[in-house]
Amino acid sequence: MKIVATLITAATMFIVCVCGNSSENSATNTDTSTASTSSATAQTPTQDTPKQGGDLMKPMNDMMDKMHSMQMTGDFDVDFANMMIEHHQSGIGMAQVEVSQGKDEKVKAKAQEILTKQQKEQQELRDFVSSYKPSGMKHGEGELQKSMGKMTDKMKSMQMSGDVDKDFLTMMTSHHQDGIDMAKMEVKNGMSDKLKQMALKSISDQQKDIAEMNRMMNNQK
Repeated sequence: MKIVATLITAATMFIVCVCGNSSENSATNTDTSTASTSSATAQTPTQDTPKQGGDLMKPMNDMMDKMHSMQMTGDFDVDFANMMIEHHQSGIGMAQVEVSQGKDEKVKAKAQEILTKQQKEQQELRDFVSSYKPSGMKHGEGELQKSMGKMTDKMKSMQMSGDVDKDFLTMMTSHHQDGIDMAKMEVKNGMSDKLKQMALKSISDQQKDIAEMNRMMNNQK
């Protein structure tokens, strides 16, 4: 009887050990599986949905930031030239986005034309600022600041479609019109004949661009 009791006790202890180890292994495997799943989830990259017109809008936002932080001298010619340099920079930035991301070859060709033209005009404006001797007279004060406010309001209300070609045409048309409005202020208030002639040429060129871009817009599906 003692032998039987001893065997029963040993068997019971063996079963308990086996079950215990099985439970521990099961728990360990569950924990490992859970940790592995959590790790996989954590490492899976999440992509934010890009904002419509995001790449095109960045040059516009940069322009407005720089314009609003610009120190006005009170000399309309100098202030106009400095603002137009930044205005052209945003046009150059948008044109670069269209050239690299656009699908319509005609729109991309127009963007490249605008890019080249505005880079040239931008350099002419820089040359003007570096060589111009301010008159010391304040004139047309506040008009350029008003134009900045209008540009900001237009930019905030602009609706983007998500199509780079369409959005470029929409934004560049608005951008050109703002440039025309600023150039008209230079013609009205400027003291430099050279800069006023540059402004008149800019008005003519950008009006032609707008007409062409409107035709392109009408052809967009």
